[in-house]
Amino acid sequence: MDKKFPYGYDVNAYIDKAFEQLKADFPWATREMIAEHTYYGIAKVEDEYQYVAYWSNSEGKLEPYPQKTDCEGFIKKLVEGHEWELERANPVKESIDVPATNTYSSDWYLETYRIRKHELGGYSAYVQAGNRSAGGSRTFFIPVSYLKLPWEEFLDKYLDLVSPGSFYVSRNDLENCPGLKEFLGF
Repeated sequence: MDKKFPYGYDVNAYIDKAFEQLKADFPWATREMIAEHTYYGIAKVEDEYQYVAYWSNSEGKLEPYPQKTDCEGFIKKLVEGHEWELERANPVKESIDVPATNTYSSDWYLETYRIRKHELGGYSAYVQAGNRSAGGSRTFFIPVSYLKLPWEEFLDKYLDLVSPGSFYVSRNDLENCPGLKEFLGF
């Protein structure tokens, strides 16, 4: 077997490996949720097999573009490239806003900081911030393993995931948010 392609030349073997990793943080996910949206593959490009990403050309035809990566990097691309698909497949069923004591940093304002519970299971943090001319939002799924920890250890891990320096919500804000601990099942 080729060292660069330890699971062969069928992309499904790599999707399986990526899905194993995704399942740790998204236990409600199904393989079909990522497989149907995969625009990565393995193709022969100039007589050599390559990891590729497929992009639509001007005629709407998918063209393979080689990716400069190894097996581990390719699986990482599959994982990172499908987290948003899993988020979209698992709607929010309820949420709780976390008030921040500091909502301003440099010229950015924290607009929303919300912990969300999802229909198929799992929790996420949704953060939205901006200034007068730009802004954005980001979702952080909270790994299931974090929710099995004691509250204090959960906060330590959570604040590594969603750093308070970037989003202005501190440990104190989380500890003093009415109902948050219960909402998360602690």
